[in-house]
Amino acid sequence: MPDSKQYEVVMPKLGLITTQATLVEWLKQEGDYVQKGEPLFSLESEKTLLEIEAPASGYLHILQPAGGTYELLTPLGTLSANAAGQAAMAASPLAAQPDMPAVILASPKARHFARSQQLSLSGIPGSGPRGMIVLDDLQKAARLQPERIKATPLARRMAAESGVELQGLSGSGPRGAVTRSDVEQALSRQPSPAPSAPGVTAVPAPSGLSGTRAGIAERLAASWQERPQVTLISEIDVTNLVSARKQFQDENGAKLSYNAFILLAAARALQQFPQLNASLTRGQYVQHANIDLGLAVDTERGLFVPVLRNVDQKSVFTINREIADLAQRTQSGQLSPEEMKGSTFTVTNLGAYGVDAFTPLINPPETAILGVGRIMARAVVLEGQLVARDTVTLSLSFDHRLVDGAPAARFLQRLAQYLERPVVLVSA
Repeated sequence: MPDSKQYEVVMPKLGLITTQATLVEWLKQEGDYVQKGEPLFSLESEKTLLEIEAPASGYLHILQPAGGTYELLTPLGTLSANAAGQAAMAASPLAAQPDMPAVILASPKARHFARSQQLSLSGIPGSGPRGMIVLDDLQKAARLQPERIKATPLARRMAAESGVELQGLSGSGPRGAVTRSDVEQALSRQPSPAPSAPGVTAVPAPSGLSGTRAGIAERLAASWQERPQVTLISEIDVTNLVSARKQFQDENGAKLSYNAFILLAAARALQQFPQLNASLTRGQYVQHANIDLGLAVDTERGLFVPVLRNVDQKSVFTINREIADLAQRTQSGQLSPEEMKGSTFTVTNLGAYGVDAFTPLINPPETAILGVGRIMARAVVLEGQLVARDTVTLSLSFDHRLVDGAPAARFLQRLAQYLERPVVLVSA
């Protein structure tokens, strides 16, 4: 039995799917006395970067150094309330190495940019949470680097992906800039890789997949490989929706977002087609009583999916407020793991990026996901006349093991009916 005056600090559970996380930084030093509830360490999982509070008071003994990735419930340290525990810490190997290398906090996008631009993260001040270096910090630093090698964006990307060092390359572009052809010539001079099996092409493995990006890559790969996905695409008339958004405001005078209407319409349609509000986990199929919708949000740290609970029971005005709050806290890294798990259906909207239609990948273990393109005026034939109408393309991807094409199409049709008559959503 462990000493009752010693408390074990472990990597916390972060949800049903997450199995490991990266210990980014210890916020207290070896041997420090820590009060219960004080920030103790920060971690990064596939979904978030957050601080973990001390579960008890006591003297800190660090078992695992920052920078490593550990399975959930792995012992990371202990908190000892007595002097004997403090003395044991003083004799530990970690206590004898106070000058452990510091971990540089940087978002995945910033790290990728740094690699592509041959920039060192060391010494660059970060403007993100807890001093994290974000993409904007790197871009500013790049503009201040007078000795930076001149190269076209395509050449930099090719060099980063293929492992070619830009240093030493003779640039054939304007003012000596390295171009794509220069990188291709450098690649042609490299030794050929070992021959592959017949019909197989060797491709370099992607580099830099760690933390959030690695988790996202793993889950999306599993989604594609494990699920026979089918995507239905439908273009609908949302002229009335565009008009309604201009007319209605919340109590603070803010416009309602399109996402607020879309999430409520999806929730109403899911009430009538519950087979799409379902999950398949370890062979167990469950149709959910609650309609908890995930909304994909792009951030400096990757793609996150905060969850709005019981959307079918809320007004479009309440949903609008919750979306704004979740989006803001997602961008600032302030969401808790509980706020990013348990979704029963997901919506991803790429309209703001000028995308008309796309094929969204299902968010495991859900059954379906809705993709939304941009709203724009298009020429359509209405009652024999060519007129301009606002339209949007909806893309519904679903797991064909669990849902057939006809009910999925009827769900998409009902969703379209709600968006084409938004007054039903506002008045309900």
